Amino acid sequence: MGWILGPILIFWIIAAGFSIYMGSTLLNDYQIFQAYMIAIATTISYVLLNLIIRYGNKKELWIFEIPFFFMTNKISLLLFGVSIFFYIWGDDLKNQEYGNELIFILNFTIAFSAIIGTFCNETFMRVRKIKRTH
Repeated sequence: MGWILGPILIFWIIAAGFSIYMGSTLLNDYQIFQAYMIAIATTISYVLLNLIIRYGNKKELWIFEIPFFFMTNKISLLLFGVSIFFYIWGDDLKNQEYGNELIFILNFTIAFSAIIGTFCNETFMRVRKIKRTH
């Protein structure tokens, strides 16, 4: 399964690095701390809500179901693409008061939620006493 999940995980790690680069280029010095705090809070809440709502009442799960969800979620991929689109061609949005922060927070949240959701699935399954199937 590493042949499938490995390249996708590498993509999301590169995307997370790009989101940090994006934050350093888009944000001013006085905006960085606030934007990172909001981005971290939205990332954690996005991961927790997806885990609890989607998998909270399950009794058994396929071992790779949660990582596959977080790494291949169509809505996440669409939102990540939208944030990249606005980063490259969204001059009107960038000129708005909070446009740069919005682009960065969206990109950061999606990229890091894929990584966090992938690595915290075993802890979630252990805490919720969800049986793993192969």
